[in-house]
Amino acid sequence: MTRPDPRDFARALPEEGRLVLTTHRHPDPDGLGAMVGIEYLLKTRFGIAADFVLEGRIRRAENLAMREILGIDALPKGGVDPAQYAGVVVVDAQPGFSHTHPPGALPVLAVIDHHRGSEEAAPEDVPFFWVAPDYGATSTMVWDLLRAFDLEPDERTATALFCGVRYDTNNLLREAGPRDEEAFRELERRANRRMVAEIDQPPLPRHWFVQMHEAIETCRLSGGLVLTLLGEVRSPETVAEVADWFMRLDGAEWSLAGGACDGVYQVSLRTDLPGADAYPTLRAILDGEGACGGHGRMAGGQLRLDGADLEEVRERLRGRARSVLAVGDAPEEPLIPPVPSTPRNR
Repeated sequence: MTRPDPRDFARALPEEGRLVLTTHRHPDPDGLGAMVGIEYLLKTRFGIAADFVLEGRIRRAENLAMREILGIDALPKGGVDPAQYAGVVVVDAQPGFSHTHPPGALPVLAVIDHHRGSEEAAPEDVPFFWVAPDYGATSTMVWDLLRAFDLEPDERTATALFCGVRYDTNNLLREAGPRDEEAFRELERRANRRMVAEIDQPPLPRHWFVQMHEAIETCRLSGGLVLTLLGEVRSPETVAEVADWFMRLDGAEWSLAGGACDGVYQVSLRTDLPGADAYPTLRAILDGEGACGGHGRMAGGQLRLDGADLEEVRERLRGRARSVLAVGDAPEEPLIPPVPSTPRNR
């Protein structure tokens, strides 16, 4: 979808009053970067102040470092007084997604997102609805919007948007189009390189290595499918990180990771096959359970456990994944073969 007329965005804004900027639960660099970009646009071009509302804890080290280094302060979702705000802008998500819950009692004035999901039925009550899966990152869309208003991002905004484009396109290696490439190059020149380096290589807590050790032990290979269906995890972000991690395994064509957190089983699907689409594939694997979203080579979803047996949920997903991805009778093999026991000398 081509960029809408920027005047439509301007017409969607209130004449006075503060706005709330929000994104999906457990924000990633693209969601955070897009929020910072829209905040800069609102303040610089329209003189409108805005506050961030973030739902769900940020635990992935890179995402946490980005928030801290760039000073992305936010209100708790329950701390929003509707009387103090004129509306909400949602970025890198859509209100109909299961992991996206804008503060209630406020109108959604604008939605900017690059994920497939609701673009075929734009809500009539959202004045500015821009969903464009041909972009590799929502941060690229926001950069495009800044250009439409003849604005150059300041250093903080450029750094935030650059991180968003960089992480969501995996340095232009994943679902990146010409707009993403141009945004990447232009924002890289304006970004603070020291901040980018600190965000890219943050210190990792001990429990990260414990979780990855568990992922290695859980991982099973079946043809070109890599299955890493974990039990309980510390954070939903762990699931996406594991899916990305094992996609780098030599011979991997699909990587499906899962993990339970706060009563929800999170799943992430990645693929490296040219022309493959992870979103409909994950929908087929979920088979009506829960909800999902995504585009191109990556997709994510979740299903509520509601007391269901965790092992049964994992086995259902395992069986469907093998069926949908047609691995046939290919045996499941552990990533690390068991070490044969050494006989004890007597």
